[in-house]
Amino acid sequence: MTNFYITYEEPLKGKCFTEKQMKEVYRDLADKNEYPTFDIWFSDMLKSGVYLNG
Repeated sequence: MTNFYITYEEPLKGKCFTEKQMKEVYRDLADKNEYPTFDIWFSDMLKSGVYLNG
């Protein structure tokens, strides 16, 4: 079963992503100075509620 993640924050508000797509979001949009790795970014996004496991 594939996990999906949804966000209600701009610029991706209302969109749903697989974990593979989340890696693309990280690559394209994350601040690499604040989040040097995908795992750190992904964990923080889930903890803060920016992305929800849907």
